[in-house]
Amino acid sequence: MKTRIAVFLSSRSDIPAAYLPAAREVGEWIGRTGRTLVYGGARRGQMEVLAQAVRQSGGRVIGVMPDILVQRHLESDAVQVAFYTAGLDDRKATMLRESDVIVALPGGIGTLDEVFTALAENTIGTANHQIILYNAGGCWDAMLAMLRQMVSDHLADAEVVERIAIATTTDDLERLCQ
Repeated sequence: MKTRIAVFLSSRSDIPAAYLPAAREVGEWIGRTGRTLVYGGARRGQMEVLAQAVRQSGGRVIGVMPDILVQRHLESDAVQVAFYTAGLDDRKATMLRESDVIVALPGGIGTLDEVFTALAENTIGTANHQIILYNAGGCWDAMLAMLRQMVSDHLADAEVVERIAIATTTDDLERLCQ
């Protein structure tokens, strides 16, 4: 069983209605199944919903906080183990190093950066993370279509798309994380 789950997601709360419950569901699943969350450590939006759900469900929470967020006093009280980093690149590298599998919930530019970095590392062979897109409300449909178009145009190998698993429920996550 893969036990340390890196979750990349938005820290925003002014997002479509389907997204916050997805963060809660994933957090409850991580906690209920005795896994550990590795996430960005912030106490805002989806990040806080996720971390609190993990803690309330009995899971462990590792937060990876860049200095700028610490200076802004944005560290969640759900964090049990903290890694402090100089910036976002260090945070991303630490999260990848400390995790067994990656789950991406709805997110913005930072989440895309994290997913594509993990995918690029897998593609060139410097890492071998399982990457799961939690497709709440179809949030990843456009990106998946773009990747399929890149494959069709021979800009990327078909294996790029094959390296990504899709989940829409925590039952999917459980099956994929065995």
